[in-house]
Amino acid sequence: MSGFKKDITSSFNSQLGKRIFLVLIIISGVITILKTLLQLSWQYDKEFSEIDQRYHEIKEIHGPLISTTLWEFDVAHLQRELDSLVLLPKVDYLCIKSDVFTFEAGEKLTTNYTEKQFTLTFLSSDGSHSVDIGQMIMQTNNETIYQALAWQAAYYLVVNSVKTIIVVSLMLLVFNHAVNRRTFEIGHYLRHYNPIEPPKQLTFKKTSWLARRDDELGQLADEVNKLVYGFDYLYRKVHEEKKKLSDFAHISSDWLWEVNEIGELVYCSESMQFSLDIEMDQRPKLIALKPLSSCYQLREYLRHQNDFSHCEETIVVNCITLHLMFKAKAQFKEDKFIGFRGTAINITDLKLTQIELEDLNDNLEHLIAERTFDLKQSLDKLERAQKQLIEQEKLAALGGLVAGVAHEVNTPLGIAVTATSVIKEVIHEANDAFQNQTLTTEQFQSLMERLMTSSTMLEHNISRAAQLVKDFKQTAVDQVSESRSEFNVYQVLCSLMTSLQPETRKISVVPQICGDQSVTMNSLPGILTQVISNLVLNSVNHAFDNQELPQISISYEEDGDDIIFDYQDNGGGVDPSLHQKVFEPFYTSKRGRGGSGLGLNLVFNLINKKLSGELKFESQLGEGVRFIIRVPKNLPLNLEAKES
Repeated sequence: MSGFKKDITSSFNSQLGKRIFLVLIIISGVITILKTLLQLSWQYDKEFSEIDQRYHEIKEIHGPLISTTLWEFDVAHLQRELDSLVLLPKVDYLCIKSDVFTFEAGEKLTTNYTEKQFTLTFLSSDGSHSVDIGQMIMQTNNETIYQALAWQAAYYLVVNSVKTIIVVSLMLLVFNHAVNRRTFEIGHYLRHYNPIEPPKQLTFKKTSWLARRDDELGQLADEVNKLVYGFDYLYRKVHEEKKKLSDFAHISSDWLWEVNEIGELVYCSESMQFSLDIEMDQRPKLIALKPLSSCYQLREYLRHQNDFSHCEETIVVNCITLHLMFKAKAQFKEDKFIGFRGTAINITDLKLTQIELEDLNDNLEHLIAERTFDLKQSLDKLERAQKQLIEQEKLAALGGLVAGVAHEVNTPLGIAVTATSVIKEVIHEANDAFQNQTLTTEQFQSLMERLMTSSTMLEHNISRAAQLVKDFKQTAVDQVSESRSEFNVYQVLCSLMTSLQPETRKISVVPQICGDQSVTMNSLPGILTQVISNLVLNSVNHAFDNQELPQISISYEEDGDDIIFDYQDNGGGVDPSLHQKVFEPFYTSKRGRGGSGLGLNLVFNLINKKLSGELKFESQLGEGVRFIIRVPKNLPLNLEAKES
């Protein structure tokens, strides 16, 4: 404790302060060294740049004068020039070599020097010719530069080191006053904390502008007070729960027990102690108790020294048979087994009830089997009825097509009969005029024109009737057949729309077909015509009650290995809440007016089960409906085999 108080008043005795001091010293030292090296590098470049500058000065300024003096061979003046130049900074030795003559100034350097030289050239006064008359050598002592740099580096290091130590020491003093002192107060408070006798709230002795109440450490002190309050509350609750658990253990009807590593009872609840007539001061073994001596399964679980549950045993206590469910949790301390803590629940009533339930279950299984058989029969009848209704829906659509045959074919046939009558009249009139010899050229031309017009009309309408019969026949065969074939999509859709004209004409709508006319499919044309036919009839019967200009469009396009059909109308649309119901069997908005409610359900089943496709439905009230159908261009063979 004395050491703890000592740390409060000494920054350098603080372990945290020492580490901070060391880290700051290292960081500052590294920065100081890097700064010193940078300064030395700059100074080094500066010194040698001055040497180059001095060399350039001597060469450019003094060189021509020295060349002239040497040319005139004014030795005294030349020597004075050299002696004056060697006094300049960065010039320690000068030498002029000209043939056999050598002129020197200063002391010649032999080691650690920088040498530069240039040629002395004499230029005539008129500049007509020049002559190389010698060499000039300049030497600079590098040792002087290095010494200056070394002294400068030492100066920088000493000054910066002293500055760093002073700054770091001041920082530590501030840190100790602002942080360490209050940190130690928090530690001292927590060290003396006792939940049995909780202390008063933590408060700092004195604050200043460096240590304010609302800073981070002040907030930490508030959190410590909250934490201590929580610990106090938790301790009181644990104490209460412990007492409550003790009371429950004494009044509980279940048995609570604890054994040590050798199976001796170290604790049991009062109900267990009373039922088994246990004397705890003797510390008997659990499995040695007479009522439990025949509990071989319990004995085996205790021997394994592992957690166990659902250990069901039957014992006899005071001539009463009891069914008990033993559970226990193995206790370990430092990986060493120290015993079990467990319970024994009386499940006698539950066991008797279970026996009764098993008897009832046997009877119930028999009843369920009978009901299941009846439900299966009912389901089979329902499926057969549904299939019959679907077939009736198909036949109803086919009946509509057959009904349209008479109406569509009668029109061109009636026109053809009329044209035949006209032809007969023309022939009769021509024969009469020919026999009476009253036939004129103008009359003959008129009769021929009427004959040609009627013949053309007869041919056109008979061809139209034949094409209608062909389309009706193809559509009827397709809707009844489910055989696979390769077909042109555009031709099938056109034939279908022609067949549906008696229905579409009721509301004056002409379905528009858009798509590549060369696209073919290898699939089930009958299923496809059933789907499109049901969609068209659904629109005709339900969509255009309040639409003056009804429109139906059917477009298709290839998308990889699939073909996408896009069916749209501009009818009344469907409320979004009913989107799922429209595909349910027997759902119709025109119940009692001919609607069976199987049309769209049939469409959904045919697309998914027969064509192996997908159906997407979109609609809003007042915006019509849109069916997007994606089917494979080539129906998978495995699906065809499965359906067959």
